[in-house]
Amino acid sequence: MKVNIQFKARRERLYRQLKSTKGGKGREKKLSNINQYRELQSNYNRTYNHFLSSNIIKFALGNKAGQINLELLSMQEATKGTLLQNWAYYQLQQMIEYKAEREGIAVCYIDPYHTSQTCSKCGNYEDGQRETQETFICKKCGFKANADYNASRNIAMSTKYISSKEESEYYKNSLDDDSAVNQKF
Repeated sequence: MKVNIQFKARRERLYRQLKSTKGGKGREKKLSNINQYRELQSNYNRTYNHFLSSNIIKFALGNKAGQINLELLSMQEATKGTLLQNWAYYQLQQMIEYKAEREGIAVCYIDPYHTSQTCSKCGNYEDGQRETQETFICKKCGFKANADYNASRNIAMSTKYISSKEESEYYKNSLDDDSAVNQKF
């Protein structure tokens, strides 16, 4: 993430410099630099995603795992104004899929609804258990962990398999909320 933020900062700096040039060779040179940084970032992400996906597959093979559970991401969700726009999670997901298929490991998609707010130790769900972006503390059993680690354990152990985002509880609840709002007007 840090490298991607640095690439973005460099491109923004070049865009600001580009505004001050009206034309000529200076403008063309700055435009080529912006495109060069965009290509560098893309190459970096692709290489890093290959590294991560290979390690995930090696880990699965080393632990004799028959399947890998992932959250279902579509390209739209992976790029829509979130932290994911700075990182190629969708690309990583695709790489894990084809490398797992090559090794005979199934990739299953699970419903990510409340995975970061449910205790991975006792299964308790309550609002407010994820105290901060990075801290999870169960109100029932007192289990304390990094929130992302807790969510990843829940994803790994989940059996709530889905094949499309329409099957997700989050998606269904957001549709219910939208229809309730529309009925008020």
